[in-house]
Amino acid sequence: MKWIAWALLAANVMVAALFVGRSHWSAASSGAMPPLNVDRVGLRSQSAAAAKDTPAAPEPRPASTLCVEWRGLNGAEFAQVRDQLKALAGERVMSFSEVPVSTRYWVIFPPLPSAQAAAAKLDELVAAGLSDAFVVKDDAWRNAISLGLYGDADAAQRRVLEAESKGVLGTRIEIVPRQGTEFYFVIRSEDPDTLKSLGDIRQAYPNSRQSRVACPAS
Repeated sequence: MKWIAWALLAANVMVAALFVGRSHWSAASSGAMPPLNVDRVGLRSQSAAAAKDTPAAPEPRPASTLCVEWRGLNGAEFAQVRDQLKALAGERVMSFSEVPVSTRYWVIFPPLPSAQAAAAKLDELVAAGLSDAFVVKDDAWRNAISLGLYGDADAAQRRVLEAESKGVLGTRIEIVPRQGTEFYFVIRSEDPDTLKSLGDIRQAYPNSRQSRVACPAS
């Protein structure tokens, strides 16, 4: 019976040693783990929250284009103001265009590469039954075929449809100044100060007038 008692005692000693060793290993493992940097974690959390709460910078609004009409200049004044506007455009961000007061609608077949080609095209149009056509001699539209000038867009469009009904395609409508008409300026800029400076120039032309207008479509 003694050997049974010794066996039980040995078993108890082994179990006790096992528990003691486990607690020792747990304490050693806990000591080996580096401590968390609580301050750094807190700072990162605060930075993330601050970045989230900071409103985004507003996007810059695109500059709006402003336009001024300048009317009432006679022929000599118009030429002088043209030179002044050219000089101003060289110093400021602006542009201007010359607009006829009265216009007509011109139906043409676009310019051809040579006078011979234009003459051949004219014969073709006349043979198709399009009367009142002729070859243009002016430099700007040399060797185009004119099919008529009209006072309104509807009449010009009817002429185009007539040509198409006879098998002639490719004609187009150009808006051109009426002969002898006056012109006026339309000045564009995104800088209000540039347009204000036009008032200083206008003082030399008291019979003319300037007015702010909606910019025409480009």
